[in-house]
Amino acid sequence: MFLKKFGTVALMLCASIVPLVAQTTLVVGQATDPIILDPPMYSDTPTHNVNLLIYDRLYDLSSDGKVVPGLAVDLPKIEENGTKYTIKIKSGVKFHNGQPLTIDDVIYSFQRGAFNDKSQMKSIFAMMYDVKKIDTYTFQFRTGFFDKSKAPANVQDSDLKSFEDRAKYYKPAAFGSQLNQLTWLGASIVSKATLEKAQQDGTLKDYGVTWAVGSGPFKFDSWKQGDSVTLVRNKDYHDSSIQTNVDKIVFKTIRDPSALKSAFLNKEVDLIMNVAPLDAREIEQAGGKILLTNGYFGYHYLGFNMKSPRVGQVNADGTPDMDGEYDLSSPSAKLRFAILYSINPSDIVNSPDIMDKRGKVTLQYVESLPFGHIDDPKGTRLEEGNLKTGYYNPTKAKELFASLPDSLKKPGLLKCTALSGSVFVKEALVIKDQVKRVLGVDLISIEQVALSELATRRSKSDPDVWDLIVNWTQTDDSYYIFVAFDGFNTSLLHDTKFYTKAAQEWIDKGNSLPNGPERNIAYQNAQKEVLKALPRVPLVAIMGISASQQNISGVFLSPSGSFMLDNVVKK
Repeated sequence: MFLKKFGTVALMLCASIVPLVAQTTLVVGQATDPIILDPPMYSDTPTHNVNLLIYDRLYDLSSDGKVVPGLAVDLPKIEENGTKYTIKIKSGVKFHNGQPLTIDDVIYSFQRGAFNDKSQMKSIFAMMYDVKKIDTYTFQFRTGFFDKSKAPANVQDSDLKSFEDRAKYYKPAAFGSQLNQLTWLGASIVSKATLEKAQQDGTLKDYGVTWAVGSGPFKFDSWKQGDSVTLVRNKDYHDSSIQTNVDKIVFKTIRDPSALKSAFLNKEVDLIMNVAPLDAREIEQAGGKILLTNGYFGYHYLGFNMKSPRVGQVNADGTPDMDGEYDLSSPSAKLRFAILYSINPSDIVNSPDIMDKRGKVTLQYVESLPFGHIDDPKGTRLEEGNLKTGYYNPTKAKELFASLPDSLKKPGLLKCTALSGSVFVKEALVIKDQVKRVLGVDLISIEQVALSELATRRSKSDPDVWDLIVNWTQTDDSYYIFVAFDGFNTSLLHDTKFYTKAAQEWIDKGNSLPNGPERNIAYQNAQKEVLKALPRVPLVAIMGISASQQNISGVFLSPSGSFMLDNVVKK
């Protein structure tokens, strides 16, 4: 009898211990902490990686960049010349705290992302208005823009604080990127009931730091500031196709890049992101797996400050010339082109200390996106270059430089900005040496700056501070053209402050068209116009590079380079 009871107790103890022993933990190494686990409030990469697992969106992007339903049942029904969207969501979905997810939560989340003072994702919803609930699982909205003729003289677009307010003064207009933007992290769905209750009981101030509630495949567990964020598996996740065997994901913060790489090589972490090409080689040699984005998700560039009298265009009084037309025969334009023809990007691509062949020479700003890639180079600047050496043409560079006044031939004339300690400093040094070798004058001086200062410089584009900048752009179907070259965009992504009427017309047309061949043609034509004036020299088309241990599978990188861990398996 004693043995029987003892055996029963032993079995019960084993049964309680086995789940603990069998628990599978994935450790992701990141260089910084997330900022806040509240989707519309911030979206750098470390924040992005965590929030993608806690929250769901109506739509997501597949590995090849296609929009696929998430919480939505299907792609939206789009009517009235691309200005009216109807979307139905899945029933039976629950938040991590058991609250049901309905259209009320969707509308609340969009309202919060669009109008909350702290939201960093307002651009997602900038053209949305007349958002209406049809039933518990269906809603509609329209896209358009503020129509001054409808509004009183004292009312501006920025004064409107709800989609309902916008409905009074907005005019219908199609916006081709709207569906794509609903896949962005800032369009994640939060629980209306939960956050409204938190507002009442005073705990909302801690949301995204000490607690967070989504409907995603993993739930928030804890955040040790400066050390790690821990998520646990959502066993009740609504998508039964998820195949992960991971019970817990720990996002480990290791700020020193060398220490982060060492932690991976020592197998203390399972995944790391934003691997430098040079480190990728070492990781492969040590037996790690290199993960790449499917296609080129951005490009490195040399940007010209178009407000600079040396490489841009100014009026007689020195103020920036923003009349929408550039004189391409002016000395400053010729200097831009002389620099263009002096640069051989293959030296950057092939350098083992920079790209280590993990990228390719590019002639344009759109490499592998569905909209804007120039397929036929005839009649465009692309005819002047090739995919081996770019636009490199030393003879042409020397001819143009020889025609310039002595005032544009002084050593150290051009001030180039690059992020301190980054690969862009190395690229700037290559460009500096190439220009010196071809033109015979050491024209470029390089200044390394901290990230905060870089952001300030890109935003203000002060010609007294910089003429050139070496940087990169991460992109989607609208970011390549719409943000970087839209003359009315005020963000730091529009760092060159480029503007021409011809390009703007095509940009506006592309933005107003639904996805399809016409939108593609509009963006192609926009890019052709931009390349004529050349505010940026495209250097290298890049892929996102990450690394995993050999026992990790089921991970892919989103088109933006973030980890997609829904189906991660650890053996």
